This record gives sequence, C-alpha cells and structure tokens, in this order.
Amino acid sequence: MQTEFTEERALWLYQHYLWLEKNLPPKIEPEPARIVLATKDFFPDTYANDHASAECVFQRVRDLMGLSNWVCRLECGDDEGRAMQSDLRASGMLGQTSQSGAAGLFSASQEDGVVITYSSSLLQNPVGLVATFAHELCHYLLTTVETEPPATWEALEPLTDLCAITEGFGVFLCNAAFQFTQWTSYDQQGWSWQRSGYLSEEEIAFALAVFCVRNKLDASIIAKSIKPNANEIFCDALGYVEALEENEGGK
Repeated sequence: MQTEFTEERALWLYQHYLWLEKNLPPKIEPEPARIVLATKDFFPDTYANDHASAECVFQRVRDLMGLSNWVCRLECGDDEGRAMQSDLRASGMLGQTSQSGAAGLFSASQEDGVVITYSSSLLQNPVGLVATFAHELCHYLLTTVETEPPATWEALEPLTDLCAITEGFGVFLCNAAFQFTQWTSYDQQGWSWQRSGYLSEEEIAFALAVFCVRNKLDASIIAKSIKPNANEIFCDALGYVEALEENEGGK
C-alpha cells in the first residue's frame, strides 16, 4: 500500500531504520556498509534473461547480504499480470497499469523449507529482479527477529523494503519503485506504468539518505545512480537526516 510522503512518514522511516539496525541478526563476517550497484563489481556474470541467470543473480544477492549459508530454494512462478497487460494491449486500450507490491513470494514450511518465488516477467527486468530478491531475502532475515517493531508486525511489508535498504540494495529498490514506458505499434500507441514494492519512490529516496548519513558514505555515488525525481528528494533529505542525527545523538 502506497502512503503519502509527509514529515511524519519521514520520522517513521528514520525510527524504524534505527530499529532494524539494532535488531537484525549480526553478520558472520561483518563488512563495511556499501551501496550495491548494477555494475560488474557486484554482478560479474553475463545476464541472459533466463532462469539460470536469475539463479546466478539470486546467489550474488545472497552473498552480498551474507546469507550464502542460509538454506533456501529459488523458483520461477507464472505471471498473470503480464498476461493481463498483453490482453489490454490487444484490446486497443491506450493506458495500462499494474498492481503495486513485490513481484515475489517468500514461504517457509517444514515440508518444503524456505522457498522464494519470483514472477517470470522479472526475467526481462534485472533491476526489478534484484530488488525483488533483496526484498524476499529480507523476509528471511526478519523471521529471526523476536522483538516487535514500533509499528507492530502489521507493517511487515514496508519494513521488509526498509530492511533491503539497510542491506545496501536501496538503489535497486528506488529505480524499480516506479517505471513508466510508452509503446507504439502500426495502429496503436499508449503508455504503461508499474509500481513495485511497498515503499514509494519518495520514501525509498529518503531512506537512502538515512542509509548514506548513518554509514558516512559518499552521497554522490547514490545521487548519480537513481532517477532524477528520487535524486532531488535524496539530496534534499541529507541535511534533514543529519539534523535528526544531531538531535538523537546518532543513536
């Protein structure tokens, strides 16, 4: 569910970012915080829009999150939304939309163990694929947290997006949060848009500012890696977050 971005919401994000820092399980081999980017340094394997490539990406996300030894299985699921989009286009409709939310599923049972399922349409969208894997793996992380968050577990999904940002995947979540495309054919033209995840583009940009300030990272690296609208919010938020840190003592 998308929420209007207000100062109250900004404070909610800041408060719960600090809660996540305090309550997420410690890494076996802790490393300095870094922002994960769509570069060969982070994803060296050639991507081929197929499940084998998705498996490689999934393993890299696990490695970067320190979850290589956490047992789980990846599956590719059907994408009903993509079929609906094709039907809409065939009908001649000029506008198309898709539902918000994560394009993946986390499940855990005694019988099947931990399974992460992703939408098949994400094979054509590697940025969204990484964002989805980070989100679903953060569900796995949060299953180990016993302390209830200030917002209670009813806020699990937005907290899971926020968790992925604390793990360094905020640029991927931000760039996947809102995507707009135009299309044409010999007798039609139109547009489509898609929202992904449970935090809005504005909320993710603000949370990226928290991540950057809390970890004393170079803001220019993030600023040049996200879309213009998000970049404006991110840059504006840096000073606000720095003031919050001073008021809260950085705790």
